Amino acid sequence: MKLLVHENPRTLALVSKSFVLLFRAIGNRPGSHRCAIEFLPREDVDLKSYKVLNDREIHGFVGLIGVEGDMFICCITAARKVAAPVPNESVNKIMGVDFYSLTRSTWDFVELDSNGYPIMPDSETSTPGDYQETSSVGTNTQSYAKHPCHDLKKLLNNGGFYYSSDFDLTRTLQSRGVGSHSLSFDNYNDEYMWNLFMLQEMVDFRDKLEDQMKEKLDDEGFLTVVIRGFAETFQTFMGREKVAMTVISRQSWKRAGTRFNSRGIDDEANVANFVETETILYCQKMCYAYTQIRGSVPVFWEQDTALINPKVQITRSEEASQPIFDKHFEKLSNNYGAINIVNLLSTKTSELPLSKRYRSHFERLVNQGTPDLYMTDFDFHRETSDKGFSGANKIFGKIKESLFEFGYFSYDVELHKTTSEQSGVFRTNCLDCLDRTNLVQQFISNFALTIFLKDHDERIAQESDFFSKHNTLWADNGDQISQIYTGTNALKSSFSRSGKMSFAGALSDATKSVSRMYINNFMDKGKQNVIDLLLGRLAGQSPVLLYDPITDYVTEQIAQMKSQFTTNDAINVFTGTYNVNGVNRVEDLSEWLYPIGDKFKPNIVVLGFQEVIELTAGSIINADYSKSNFWTQEVNKCLNQFDKYMMLRAEQMSSLLLLFFVRADSVENVKRVEGSVKKTGLGGMTGNKGAVAIRFNYGASSFCFVNVHLAAGTEKIQERNNDYNTIINGIKFTRGQTINSNETVFWLGDLNYRIGLGNEEVRRRVENEDFDYLTQYDQLTNEIKSRRAFNGFAEPSLNFKPTYKYDKGSNRYDSSEKARTPSWTDRIIYKSSSVKPMAYSSSDSLMFSDHKPVYAAYRAKIEFIDEDKKLKLEKQLYNKYKATHNEDTTISLLDFNEKENLPTPEPVRPSQNKIVEMPNFMDDHDDDYKPALPSRRETSYEVLTPSNKPSNSTPPPPPPTPPVRRTVTTSSAATNTAPPPVLPPRSSASTTSLSTTKTTSSPPPVPAARKSAYPPGLDTVLTPKSSGTPTRSNTPLASTPRASSSAPEISKKPTSSSTAPLKPKKPEFLSSSSSPVPMVPKKPASLSSTPTGVSTPSSNGPTIEESSKVPPPPPSRKPDLPKGMDSWKPLVPK
Repeated sequence: MKLLVHENPRTLALVSKSFVLLFRAIGNRPGSHRCAIEFLPREDVDLKSYKVLNDREIHGFVGLIGVEGDMFICCITAARKVAAPVPNESVNKIMGVDFYSLTRSTWDFVELDSNGYPIMPDSETSTPGDYQETSSVGTNTQSYAKHPCHDLKKLLNNGGFYYSSDFDLTRTLQSRGVGSHSLSFDNYNDEYMWNLFMLQEMVDFRDKLEDQMKEKLDDEGFLTVVIRGFAETFQTFMGREKVAMTVISRQSWKRAGTRFNSRGIDDEANVANFVETETILYCQKMCYAYTQIRGSVPVFWEQDTALINPKVQITRSEEASQPIFDKHFEKLSNNYGAINIVNLLSTKTSELPLSKRYRSHFERLVNQGTPDLYMTDFDFHRETSDKGFSGANKIFGKIKESLFEFGYFSYDVELHKTTSEQSGVFRTNCLDCLDRTNLVQQFISNFALTIFLKDHDERIAQESDFFSKHNTLWADNGDQISQIYTGTNALKSSFSRSGKMSFAGALSDATKSVSRMYINNFMDKGKQNVIDLLLGRLAGQSPVLLYDPITDYVTEQIAQMKSQFTTNDAINVFTGTYNVNGVNRVEDLSEWLYPIGDKFKPNIVVLGFQEVIELTAGSIINADYSKSNFWTQEVNKCLNQFDKYMMLRAEQMSSLLLLFFVRADSVENVKRVEGSVKKTGLGGMTGNKGAVAIRFNYGASSFCFVNVHLAAGTEKIQERNNDYNTIINGIKFTRGQTINSNETVFWLGDLNYRIGLGNEEVRRRVENEDFDYLTQYDQLTNEIKSRRAFNGFAEPSLNFKPTYKYDKGSNRYDSSEKARTPSWTDRIIYKSSSVKPMAYSSSDSLMFSDHKPVYAAYRAKIEFIDEDKKLKLEKQLYNKYKATHNEDTTISLLDFNEKENLPTPEPVRPSQNKIVEMPNFMDDHDDDYKPALPSRRETSYEVLTPSNKPSNSTPPPPPPTPPVRRTVTTSSAATNTAPPPVLPPRSSASTTSLSTTKTTSSPPPVPAARKSAYPPGLDTVLTPKSSGTPTRSNTPLASTPRASSSAPEISKKPTSSSTAPLKPKKPEFLSSSSSPVPMVPKKPASLSSTPTGVSTPSSNGPTIEESSKVPPPPPSRKPDLPKGMDSWKPLVPK
């Protein structure tokens, strides 16, 4: 394929041997990316006005993505064939991709350096990243910009991505079948499609085409599926017969990420570093395939990268994790059959708690009656401690029975039939699923291959080239998977290749370990962001949308029907904060957690603790994370006295701890539980001050709880405000989300704000319970009012005594020499429009700390979306639209017959029932007019390929056979102030290829008139000439101008018929702003000139009315609140 560009209006064309795929950016609005595409036979597109954008061959189209306000298409420009598992099937490694802008020509024909900055002709001596425009006097004026997609390009070019133009690379040989070379998207396994986010809209576009056009789109290679993993083929001999030996690995993208950023399992039962590896052997007589899988331990666990030896932290209770664990193995069983878990975790180190939890979950699942699930514990370090890594072959005795029971896939090439199938897989894991897993999977593959050879009477020695190539393939595979997950090659790879561990190999492993530590701490965070950008997971990121008429209709209607699939409920939320002053003993917590007994039963309980360890230098450096278990157990004792609660997450950072509990009957509603921390002590170096945060979704509503300990000191108001800003900007969750990305935010903890009055006066007014007066001098209240910090947060009235500072074991304020002024340091504030506070108070009976615990009760409105019902309604709307319009959901761009002697129409206002007759178009030989594509708004529709000249002649009779169908999809509208684009000419009589021109002696006959479905609200409609083809009146179409340089306008407001035309506005990316647009290099004149014959839009281009906004759904009624819970008064126990 080749990539061409038409300058004005900017259109990119992917050209294959027989077809052309056209792309056009349409009406971008901030935060939204919209595109029109058209798929046409090559002979129907006039390519004279296009020029080659890239001289290199385009090997595949990866997809569309929006970055920094621009839209780009991604194409594979360099690839290398690395594997051929069976004849006529090849796997290619991506060696180079390029991103081409749909919105501007800034980066056309620009060469970039290794850092993504443009290389200027006169900047040979400049340093990378320091490209500047130099004036005549030699002063630097402005730096050039970095390519927005450079990091994405760097990721895709790193050698870990593969594609195939011959077969479905996302499925195993057993599942797709030998000799099946179908590239149909109907069967792809999207779990391994790493470009699914970029390609999803194109796949949806494909699904709406007719079967014939689907096949053309698939066969021409316009849609390329990209996997991440490994693929390689070696040639060797099995006896005297030549065989091809291949290893293919596919990594799942559903919990993708770097080593410490992606651990364990998520709420959708996807695990980190999940890889499916297939070993394939092919010769002229037979074919063999064997599949294994690996994946992180499927429980909720993490590691703190701030520690030199990161400890495993299990973040969710066993009861709450079990349903997700069960779901994970249910999916595996459905895909692979029987499962044998090979657990390589150690039984002596910090891995022991994780291994015990794994075994406990497994036993629970087996006790439920789950068949065909086995678990093999194999302590790799202990088994290989005496004889080296060769001792790992001891595992054969433990898995021998499953090896023979699971079998392998084999195919008789001569008889063309399957002779056996694999009925189960080994799921292997260690901590990272890398080094130990690589070696054990290599041994298992060797065992299975030996069984296959023995079954076919083949005797091959382990020292032969056959097994040497097998070991090399597995060593290369291990290195590649390790590069993806950690950035270095695998440890123990020298043993994998040669079967021996040399001194050089041990030294290499030590070097890799140091490199991993550096990469984990300094590079992985940035790499994780790029991965999330590729997968569409960043906060606020949206895909490039394609539009067809039914999409606009369904989207508008479904928004108005929101109440039919959305329900609202109200839940009880209880949150508390307690500075425990480093104590390791507790009293009964009932007065704090159940201040009115069982009358208030919360669905959610979130508790923040400060100073769970003593704030000494030694304890801060060597934080005791066992305190998390201690306080979890103490809270559980009290919390479960009335209802069953499950701990979903415990987040600890040094002396700060945040516990998140959910009532058992509400656990299924909680998804995407994540945690994050931010240190602010000693300039962000220590965790004695800072914040721990947890965010989650309850139904369709999002919550975030932040437990903080801010700077101490009466006069350090600004330091506390600075801590707030550091935390609000520094807390990051996955997918680029922050604290403010959530709908409801609770901020609790020891905020350390004081009362700005004298000690004696404060104590006297506290004794008189003059809290309203004291509130006037409360520092936090004043900071919120002045918006210097905590902007948008609210707090109920302070109707309880200050909670700091007390003498331990009493209710007496500080009687020491310092005699600290009593203050409300312990606070709970919130920011939400759907939360109502029910109670806010403290518990004076708890006296083992110098602080008093504070609690708050809330009623929160929750939204639930019934996705199944929503999907059902969308299908009903889809069918209704088709039945009403009696057409396909895509647009056919066949020419209309021209009506004779019709005047050029004047622009008119849109009318619901008014039909305006417009002139139709001539045949392809003389067809100046086909529907033009203006910059589309929400009430217009446009197509990509107009004709090149008008004609008033009478069309010839229609052809006896229907023409080839051509399909277009355009984006939904967005305001575009650019002038109306005039598209390059297209002529069937003069079809231009990339290198040759074909001329016909006579024009082809006019195709039969077809009707097109357009979105409602268009300005004019067209009635085609009556013919044998069925027609539909009232089909709205965009008005088409006559042969002139300017097009008529449609005014935005009702005006007289003599309304003056409006001048087109400057495109958004050319508009002036407060900050200058980064300089971009100028192209040579020979490259930037507009091709001859390209028409330019006039200054009087048409403007189109913006569509009216869809009215919002009616507000739901307020949830019914229980009696006695509708005031802000504190809950007082009887």
